[in-house]
Amino acid sequence: MSKINDIKNMKRKQKVISPTQALSEVIKDTSFNDQDGEQSKKTERKRVSFDLRIDLHKELKMQALIQEKNIYNLIEEALEKYLTENR
Repeated sequence: MSKINDIKNMKRKQKVISPTQALSEVIKDTSFNDQDGEQSKKTERKRVSFDLRIDLHKELKMQALIQEKNIYNLIEEALEKYLTENR
């Protein structure tokens, strides 16, 4: 019974935030110096999971290879463009 109470207490202590609070959170950029001594920024990322049609995934992989970019960079660019156009 003690373990159950411990789990319940842990759940109660977890921070719960509303969607509005999550959207208003400031995204932090961490600056650091790279090997050349130039200041660079490291963007915090959030891991997401979603399903894509197989044909879209194949095309995305091909474009990533052609452009020599990571898939997540292509997705970020497309989302940024979409969100900018639809504000």
